[in-house]
Parts: sequence; structure tokens; C-alpha cells
Amino acid sequence: MSLLSSALVGVKWSSISQFGRQVVQMITTVVLARTLVPSDFGLMGMAMVVIGFLNIFRDLGTSSAIIQRKEISDTLLSSIFFVNVAFGCFVMAGVFLIAPYVAAFYNEMRLILVLKVLSASFLVSSIGISHQALLERNLQFNKLAKAEIFSTLVGAIVGITLAVEGAGVWSLVFQALSTAILSSVLLSMFMSTWRPRFMFDFREIRTVARFSLNLSGFNLMNYFVRNADALLIGRFLGAQELGYYTLAYRIMLYPLQNVTAVISRVMFPVFSTIRDDKKKFRNAYLKVTGMIALITFPMMLGIMGVSNSFVAVVFGEKWKMVGALLIIYGPLGLIQSIEATTGSIYLAQNRPDWMFRWGLFTAVVAVVAYVIGLHWGIIGVASSCLIATLVCTYPGFLIPFKLIDMKVGEMLKSVRAPLLCSLLMLFSLYTVRLVLPSIIGKELQLSILFLVGIASYSIASLVFNRIQIAEVFGWLQESFS
Repeated sequence: MSLLSSALVGVKWSSISQFGRQVVQMITTVVLARTLVPSDFGLMGMAMVVIGFLNIFRDLGTSSAIIQRKEISDTLLSSIFFVNVAFGCFVMAGVFLIAPYVAAFYNEMRLILVLKVLSASFLVSSIGISHQALLERNLQFNKLAKAEIFSTLVGAIVGITLAVEGAGVWSLVFQALSTAILSSVLLSMFMSTWRPRFMFDFREIRTVARFSLNLSGFNLMNYFVRNADALLIGRFLGAQELGYYTLAYRIMLYPLQNVTAVISRVMFPVFSTIRDDKKKFRNAYLKVTGMIALITFPMMLGIMGVSNSFVAVVFGEKWKMVGALLIIYGPLGLIQSIEATTGSIYLAQNRPDWMFRWGLFTAVVAVVAYVIGLHWGIIGVASSCLIATLVCTYPGFLIPFKLIDMKVGEMLKSVRAPLLCSLLMLFSLYTVRLVLPSIIGKELQLSILFLVGIASYSIASLVFNRIQIAEVFGWLQESFS
């Protein structure tokens, strides 16, 4: 199978995994919400603040190092495996030690045992990290998808069963733990053929230490920036404003989590394979950005065009403020859906140090923007975030593009047609909104706008972007053949 065919099949299976897990999680959440009390979810939420933060360091960047390396020895793989297991033990012990202090901070003593049980997930997950990285390196996303979906499904069954039996918060705890255990078992014993050997070479570890530590540093900063705005809003503007902001932010992140992240997960090992052929790398990257833009641009501009109706129908009038935020977040999500792909360039070209330094700069810019924006409420924070993103957009592409000898204009050309079609769709939505009678219900209005958006984007794409559409359909046909 050619590299392109393998990549297309990988994207297909990665998408199936993402969609399948989301469906299972959504159904499970609905069932558990009807069975458990809010305090159970609140207790688990407190625990996940700690677990989520520590998950940043789950593999110390070693997974990406395995995928990025052109050649990798069994000695290095085994050494990384034992480093990951040792670190998993270290984190588990750390959680045991800090659990009483976290519980005291929240004034919730039940949290101690919850954290101690959940800490086992770090040790369990560490066993399968290297195996998962090898599967991704070899583009075996079909095996990954099966393991991820099956473990999520079993975890959901465990959680629901325990909830029905009256286990309370422990249904959520053992749902997460059973998912982690089964996933690790499937990856390490059934999906991957590699087995660690009892060998360790510190010199081999040193060859990936620089890469891994820079990546871990970037991930830490990224986590901080992703949560700094919520921290500031919660502290200075209150819970209600934070609720509006959080909901709008989650909607904005949807394309990044379900389109850009899925495709980038597959393309990173592909880019690592062809990193020495700059022309081939450039062509592959431009194809990827064009495909992402084809999906995410109409999603983000579409949500701008129907924001008020969408929020009123889906969430209710009490969430009206979210509609205004989505208008600001539309262009922000559009930019970030493409800019997020640059991480694969840094990593494939073995320059996580560049990514870390640029991330440090953008973190400072973002936090300053959040602080300034607080003076005008959540609209001010969102607007400042958009302005900061716009200021950093050009250098954000220019710096990684230097690694593959590409100009920013080449990328803009690859997304030009999807952007034009999406803007025409947005114009159509605003035009129809103006002529729609005000007496019709919000549900009917949203249905009409939804159909207008699909029709206008489809027609515009057939007129102005026919070549790319035909190419994408060809890829889909090849991946499913």
C-alpha cells in the first residue's frame, strides 16, 4: 500500500475511533446524569483537575519521539518503555501523597480515596504508551481504533452497571479506570507485536531527551494558556460569566478536536517519514490544510451565521450571551484549525525547541490579552483573544514554514477556495436571516438557515472549488475501497 493510501486509511480509522468514542461517551453521560446526583459528577470533576493536569506529562513526550525517529532500535524502545513505567509509578505515588492536601483544598475528604484509586491509571496507561506510539508510527490506526472504541464501550458498561447498583461516584471512577486498563492490555498484548526486553541504556534515552523535554514544556504551556482565561474569568467575573464563556469555547474547539486533531494524528507519522524530502513534505502539508479548511471553515463561519438561533434552540434563551461569543469565536476557530497543524511540522523536523520558544511567546501575549480584555467582560476577553491570535498568525506560520522552505502565501493559496466558499455561505445566511419573517419560530428559522448553509456552500464549492472537491471524493473512494 502506498504512503498516501495508508494515510487515507489511517484518517478513516482515526475518524471512526473519534466518532465512535464520542457517541458512546455522549450516551453514557446521559444515562449516568439520570442515575447519579450532581455531587457525584462534582467530586469526579475535582479529581480530574489533578488527573488532567498530570496527564500532560503522561509520556514525557516519548511517544512523539518514537514516531519521529527515522530509525529506532529495540534497545531504545525497551529503555523508553521502562522510563514510562517508572514515571507512571512516580506519578501514582505523587498522587497518593498530595491526595490529602487536594481534599483539604476542596474541603472534601471523600476525594482522598477517589484520587488514590484513580492514580492507578497512570501506572496502567504507562504500560501501553510505547505500543500505541509504534502502531501510530506504522499507521496501524485500524488496530488503534478497535482498541479505543472497545475499551471505551466496556468502560461505559462498567460505569452504567455500577451506577444502577448505587455505587455513586465510584461508577465514574471505575469507568475511567477500566477503560484505561483494557486499553493498555489490548495495545500491549493483542494489537502490537512488539514486546519490551529487559534492557536499559541511558545513552539511548539521552538521544531523545531534548526532543521529549521541549515537547513536554510546550504541552505544559499550552495547558496553562488553554485554562488561564477560564481561571481569570472565574476569579474576576464570576461563575455565570464563566459558564457562558466555557460553553462557547467548547463549541469553538469542536472542529479542532474532531477534524484537525484527527487528521494531524495520522499526518505526523507521515510527515516524519518524508521529512527529508522538502518538496514532498510541502505538497502533503498543503493537501492536508486544504482538506481541513474544506471542513472546518464552513463549520466555523456557519456557526457565526446561525449563532443566535442555534443557541436559542439548542441551549435555551438563558444562554443568549453565548451567541454573541460565537460570532467572535468563528474566525478564531477558523484560524486555529489550520494553525494547529504546524505542530506536526516542528515535531517531524525535530525542532520541538522552536515550538517551545514560540509557545512561550504566544503564552505571554495571550495572558496579557486576557487581562486587558477583562475590563470589558467576557466579550472583551474573547475579543482580546481574537486580536492576539490575529497578531500572532503570520509569524505562527512563517517560523515553522522555514523548516520546510515554504512561503505563507502557498498555504493561503491552498485554503483560498474553501475560504471564499465559506464567506459566500455566510453572506447567504445573513441575507436569508434579514428576509425571514420575525413571526416564525426559532426552530423553523434554524432549520431553514441550516439548509441554506448546506446548499450555498455546496453550490459555491461546485463553482469555485470543483478540483479540490473531486480530489477529496477520490480520496474517500480510495480509503473505503
